[in-house]
Amino acid sequence: MGDKISIVIPDDLKKEIDDLRNLFKEEQSSLIRRLLWKSIAQEKLEYALKDYIDEKISLGKAAEIAGISIWQIIDELKKRNIALKYRISEAELEIVKILKKYKKNLVV
Repeated sequence: MGDKISIVIPDDLKKEIDDLRNLFKEEQSSLIRRLLWKSIAQEKLEYALKDYIDEKISLGKAAEIAGISIWQIIDELKKRNIALKYRISEAELEIVKILKKYKKNLVV
């Protein structure tokens, strides 16, 4: 099931949560879990993009860290007007991953 954690939420944040609960007609705990998952995904994406831009990681690694496909990370770069720094070796690795996923034979 998971662990219970307790946190102190400032009044202004609690009001925002209550406003969202009323909009979505959702239980507080469900809403907070959903918001946390969304925030975690966003933070992972931001971290991955920053390291990619700083040339600390490859495009494939950025996608892996963010938990999305390489094509989704490329879309994120495009949305943010960030230049793509994609190497042929990365494309080859992505093709191999796709072929393995769909159980196709690779001829190199």
